[in-house]
Amino acid sequence: MKRSILALLPITLLALGLATACDSNCSSSSASSSSTKRTISVSADATIKAKPDLAKFSFGVSTDGTSSSQALNANSVVMRKLIAAIKKEGVASRDIQTEQVNVYPKTDSNGITTGYSASNTVSVSLHEVLKAGRLITSVTAAGANLESGPTFSLERTDLTYEKALNEALDKAHTKAASMADHVGLKLGKPTTIKEGVENVERLYSADTMTASKATSLAVPVKRGRVEVSASVSVVYTMS
Repeated sequence: MKRSILALLPITLLALGLATACDSNCSSSSASSSSTKRTISVSADATIKAKPDLAKFSFGVSTDGTSSSQALNANSVVMRKLIAAIKKEGVASRDIQTEQVNVYPKTDSNGITTGYSASNTVSVSLHEVLKAGRLITSVTAAGANLESGPTFSLERTDLTYEKALNEALDKAHTKAASMADHVGLKLGKPTTIKEGVENVERLYSADTMTASKATSLAVPVKRGRVEVSASVSVVYTMS
């Protein structure tokens, strides 16, 4: 009789172990299933067009002389007139910055020095962009023979980008809500929001600067538009 009881004991313990394991696994599986949430992932972008309010130029003077000092002195005389002409158009001193000053020898085909050249250039930030054409005309009249620009941009690109970013978020929410409603679900709150890359692009149009009316000789300049784009990827919960 004792042998029968001992033989049944391992079987009973094994059955109890299997039952315990089953209870544990089934409970874990049920909890995992109930914690799973439905989500929806969407992306959207937005672009805002704006009129540039900043124009950047590079103006300079190149002069020749028989010696390096003569070339540089002659250059400095004209450069002072050029800077005065820039300031006369309303550009503040803080918006004028020297880019480079160069003095170098001029040589003939045999490598013999025949004279010297000097150049001096400044960068200019013009906040009154409608004066761009008049500024070019005035600076050229003052003796500038090295010129480039204008390059148009926005002084506060961050503000325009923020508007584009918010618009992209609104589009993403509208898209997600429409998709959720279409499949009979309710849109919840976003779980993750990923920002895309900011993009600023210049556009060209027939927007002529009216300030050129100040003089009939003013250089015609068109500022066009600037496009600022933003994109987002958003994951929402659904129920």
